[in-house]
This record gives sequence, structure tokens and C-alpha cells, in this order.
Amino acid sequence: MAAWLATAKQKVGSIKHIPAQWRQPLADFQPPPYNEAVVLNMPFKKWFKPTFAGLEHLDASKPALYISNHALFGMDAPSLLLELYLLKNIYLRGAADRVFFHPALFFFGHILRQFGAFEGSRDNIHRLMAQGEHILLYPGGGREALKNRDERYQLLWKDRYGFLELALQHGYDIIPFASHGVDDLLDVRYDANDFRQSALGRRLYHIEKIYHLMREGDVFVPFATGFKGVPYLPKPVPLHFQFFPRIETRHIPVQFHDEVKYKLRDQIEQVLTHALAPAQAQHS
Repeated sequence: MAAWLATAKQKVGSIKHIPAQWRQPLADFQPPPYNEAVVLNMPFKKWFKPTFAGLEHLDASKPALYISNHALFGMDAPSLLLELYLLKNIYLRGAADRVFFHPALFFFGHILRQFGAFEGSRDNIHRLMAQGEHILLYPGGGREALKNRDERYQLLWKDRYGFLELALQHGYDIIPFASHGVDDLLDVRYDANDFRQSALGRRLYHIEKIYHLMREGDVFVPFATGFKGVPYLPKPVPLHFQFFPRIETRHIPVQFHDEVKYKLRDQIEQVLTHALAPAQAQHS
């Protein structure tokens, strides 16, 4: 495990110099050896006690696009990735928001790549589908990962259909799954709405360049506390991942792709919204 992560520490230098290999979003990736994955997973397994339902819908020999609700800060990712790898021999390649690969966050981006994540552009997803990878994608993206306090277990997908267009183009199966417990790991104390209403926020949001940089206010890192009130330390809340039957797309004729993508999105969104409704109601 140490060797697997050591390159990050060895190669850290000036922020002005980012090694070329660190910028390769799709450089050859190999999951950690099974024994190292067991060790790496131990603290997450003990802390979150993850459980799974619907694993019969998963097949390592049948690559798929996995769609789910995004946890605040993606705190559930290590448990999800490592447990699935150990249980089903499936290692999900996670599509991450491009903001996390900004040069100013190059070290963080490198760590993400060590876990198989990549910048979630259409081109990158297209290339991974062509390679037959299992891909994890959260349509809510960075906006959903940086949600406000009143948005727990809500799907903030906007008008995004690109992931469905790619799935249809490649005949990729789609597996929706609901992530339970993920928005109870932290309590948001100060979010984008609070900042927008502050004197500083009102001034900054009137500066077009800053407003654009913050994606019209979507990119704001909320302040959150967790275990024993410690900032950003997740609570030991049990996680549960509920997988639904795979949706096959290879049989859909090309001429119907544009029409079908809207129906597919509605289908997936309804499945997840229904599954998350009890948790959402609990926080309403």
C-alpha cells in the first residue's frame, strides 16, 4: 500500500512544476493488489460498516456505467470502490469534476488518480468505454458534492444528458444505485447560500470574472463538522449501497438515441428519487 501511494510524496515539488505523468488522466491504471486493498480498506470498513444490496446485478465481465447520488465531498468513495473490488472484482473508474484537477490542486488530483479517478470529460469517458472499463459517474458533479445544508439526498443534475448519449453510443449497460447514509456523515454549518447573503459574498458575486469562476455560485466549499464536532471528520455512520437492475442499451437503434436519452434519465432519476425519499423526508 505504501508503495502504491508513495509516488505522490516523492514527486511533490513546486506548484509551478507539475510532472507530465501527473496530468495523464487516463494513464494506465492498475488497482492495488488484493492483499493491499484489504489492508487499505480496513479503517473504512470499521468506521462505516458498509453493506450492499443488489450485488447480483453486477458482473465483472459486463462493463457498465454506474449512476448514483453524490455524497458531500464524496466521503463514501473509498468504501464503495474498495468493497466492490474485494466483493465482486470490479474496480470503478470514477469520473471527477475538472475543478479537482486544477493546477492549484495538483497534489489532490494526483491522489484521486491513484484511486483510479479521472477528469470526467466526454472524451475521457468515451475512451474508457472503448476500453471496456466499469465507470462511476455522478450526474450532479461538483455541485452535488458541494451541496448546501438543505439539499441532503437531493439529485442536482441540471440538464445533463451527455453521460446517457455516451452510454447509448457505446451500447453500455447502466446500473443505477442509491447511496444511503452518505449525507449524514457531516453537518453543513456554512454553505453557498450563507456566503451569497454575506457582505463579502454580495460584493464578489457582482464581479463577473469571480462569478464565472465560481460557476454562478455553484463552486463554494461549505464548512462542515462531523465526528465530535471536528471539521470535515466524517461520523461513523453505516453506509448502504442499493444496486438496481441493469438497463441495457445495446439493442436501441441509433435513430432513437436522442429520444430515448430523455426517457432513460427520467427512469434513472425516478428510481433513485424513490429510493432516497425516506432519507430526504427525514431531513426536510
